[in-house]
Amino acid sequence: MKTQQNWVKISTLLMLLSFLSSAFSLTTFAANVQQPTQYEKSYTIVSPYEDVDWENYGQYKADFHAHSTNSDGGNLTKDMVEDHYSKGYDILAMTDHNYLTKSWDKVTEGAIDSAREAEIVAGVDRDGKGMIDIYNSDEQSITDHINSFFADFNNSTGATMASTIQTVEEMGGITHINHAGRYTGGRQGGEAGIAASNDPATIQKYVDLFAAYSSCVGMEIINKIDNESRSDRILWDNILKEMMPNGRFVWGFSNDDTHSINATGYSWNIMLMPSLSQEATRKAMETGAFYAVSRVSRPDGINATLPDGSSTPGSGTSSTLYLLDQTTPSISNIVVNQKDNTITINGQDHDTIEWIADGVVIATGATLDLNDYENEINSYVRAQLKSSTGIAFTQPFGVKENKPATISITSIENGNKQANVNFDIRSANGKGYVVYLSESGNEGTYAPYSDVNYNSKGAHIKGLENKEYYAYIMYVEGNTIIEKSEPVLLNPGK
Repeated sequence: MKTQQNWVKISTLLMLLSFLSSAFSLTTFAANVQQPTQYEKSYTIVSPYEDVDWENYGQYKADFHAHSTNSDGGNLTKDMVEDHYSKGYDILAMTDHNYLTKSWDKVTEGAIDSAREAEIVAGVDRDGKGMIDIYNSDEQSITDHINSFFADFNNSTGATMASTIQTVEEMGGITHINHAGRYTGGRQGGEAGIAASNDPATIQKYVDLFAAYSSCVGMEIINKIDNESRSDRILWDNILKEMMPNGRFVWGFSNDDTHSINATGYSWNIMLMPSLSQEATRKAMETGAFYAVSRVSRPDGINATLPDGSSTPGSGTSSTLYLLDQTTPSISNIVVNQKDNTITINGQDHDTIEWIADGVVIATGATLDLNDYENEINSYVRAQLKSSTGIAFTQPFGVKENKPATISITSIENGNKQANVNFDIRSANGKGYVVYLSESGNEGTYAPYSDVNYNSKGAHIKGLENKEYYAYIMYVEGNTIIEKSEPVLLNPGK
């Protein structure tokens, strides 16, 4: 009987020791599980302004869409040239409908005198600040209107948008698409214009053209006094959403599409160039080294009405000339900090800077920190500087998430309540490395684990129970994951 009682006591003691051991092990493991850290994504920001020397480059005012009596304009070519010159333009492309303007002095009607043209190019009466022509310009208008530049070509009956762009490309020229809202229904504005610009078939039409022809550098996002273009920024964003994941930029242009002197001076492009030349202008048009400016943005309520309360007309008239005396936003510097994932814009004459991703305003202010908007930003962001008297649009910045490099696990050595995970470690002290453990391996169940020693072979994980775990290893710099392994199975005690 006494022997039996002793056996019961011994059995009870062994059970208690086993329980305490198990409890201690569980408590030790739990104590080493930490709260997960919120890591930031790392991005590569592709800026169209990367090569712009803001301190030394000039800012040149350009109109890439103007008409004369050689098509449906109300003034002679020479008068349009003089008017642009007097209003401070530096670049003028005469783009009459289905009419090739080889140069200002070589047109059928109203050619400028060659001597006067030379004075304008030299900047006479403008302190040496000249204005240049864009040779071989044409608004190809058989189909939806397309402006072509640097190509000795005029479309003919049966032309399509694709055939026109392709021919210009084959001849070494470039194009941009004009006032898309005229054809999409976006010109209606309001809910109807929004719906038209969000139509998948419409978006695909333009995506196909931009995807097929790299020489089609962009589209008008402002035309005249933002009448037919009032919904075209919506279409632009929809096109960017499709094109930017593939690295295809589509630049936004702002043009007067002027048909008379009174209709000139409301919408323009600021080309950022080391000097004024056709070659530099073409490069800026192709690379996006410019920003677009308008005195009117109807959806934003900027100069959408005249002082008497009536709606601003669709094109400039004598009633809108007062707008020419108003200030408009400008940009003096753009800085991209790749390490901090930020973009900063400095400018003048604006009240606010809005940042747009996928057509939605996600932030305001001079600096955008991409990490503050990781769920809103996908493949691009763009900015617009706004005041009550004007708006300036940056070109889109490409945004690409940098995925962590792979840590390759070379072997796993299981031991009693421990495991060695071997990999090519950067430093034997393990600085920057974090081990994540999970008992199920399900997403969302991993947590950082602290009872780890590092050596020249990898990570020595301690304080485990003799059961299965899933683990992965990360290398972190600052608050960004630089390298990460795939999950592996640990089986301590086996």
